[in-house]
Amino acid sequence: MNSKSKPNLTGENSRRDFLQKIGSLAVVSSFAADASPHQPAIQQPEAQQPPMPMVRFGKHMVSRLIMGTNPADGISHLSQMIDEEMTAWHTPERLVQIWKHCEELGINCMEQAEDRVAKYNAEHGGKMLFSCTNEVELGKDGSWLDPTPSIKATAALGPIAIHHPGWGESGTDAMWRRGQLNKVRDWCKIVRDTGVLVAVNSHRPEVFMEIESQDWDVDFYQTCLYKFGRIKAEWDKAFASNPEMMPAEFGHSREGSSPHYGGEISFVRGDPPEMFKVIKQTKKPCWVYKILAAGRLCETQEFVEATFKEVFANIKPTDAVVVGMYDKYIDQYAMNAEYVRRYGSNTGMS
Repeated sequence: MNSKSKPNLTGENSRRDFLQKIGSLAVVSSFAADASPHQPAIQQPEAQQPPMPMVRFGKHMVSRLIMGTNPADGISHLSQMIDEEMTAWHTPERLVQIWKHCEELGINCMEQAEDRVAKYNAEHGGKMLFSCTNEVELGKDGSWLDPTPSIKATAALGPIAIHHPGWGESGTDAMWRRGQLNKVRDWCKIVRDTGVLVAVNSHRPEVFMEIESQDWDVDFYQTCLYKFGRIKAEWDKAFASNPEMMPAEFGHSREGSSPHYGGEISFVRGDPPEMFKVIKQTKKPCWVYKILAAGRLCETQEFVEATFKEVFANIKPTDAVVVGMYDKYIDQYAMNAEYVRRYGSNTGMS
């Protein structure tokens, strides 16, 4: 695709074309007019929009579209330059606008929010739900430090759930590679004692298969569609018959690279079917994330819409999707909310 034929998603015409394509769109409060000079003001359509599909997690009704944290944290998984642009865009004032906009759209939950959403709710009368990650600190010798004080402090923020991260040296994937998943299970027991929902995050279908076989006491899984964090040995094995096709680099993520966790670089098209199989097999609900391969499947809105359609066709009615959204140029929150209403309404709860 050359530069002349490449779609322009930032201009007024492209925005109007998109709205005409999907019909009336429940968006664009005053937030959309103020967010960026690239976003023209559009009147709220008179027709009542279908409600955002909701699913139950414990006692909470959660929107099937959950706001991911990476863009707000300045993490693009694309380049340092885009990281810096995202960081500059997501000022505290902008985040307040975003959360208000999410609530207008029916998006009522943010993943990995730390204390930000709690402060927003307290200071601005919001009703956003949120979850938190609790990452175990390691001692100098690589041993786990007692996570109990940190978990209790995290629970005190008021999240609906605390999840064990899949990334990093103390993450679920690294513990699985070490043969020490039992430590993650002990972590889950500590979270259970706080009274909030317990979740485990991983990028590996094999991890969830092992957890399922042992019948852990957890409430839901955070399932990445891609095997993010492959280590060098796994890449070497995959390309053993054709080493000249191996990626030129890998492991340049913020989480670092080690023999137990490989950071990032490639998103492999063959990965999602493996995780979809696990998602459909387990009775536990899932928060499904990286559905757009960290922004790599966003070349056109037609492709984005097709991806949402495919994902909802391959997950359970009790599952939700976590999507990192960036609204500087187009209102991705409103667009994605429309896709979820269109393809994710098979819950029986909307």
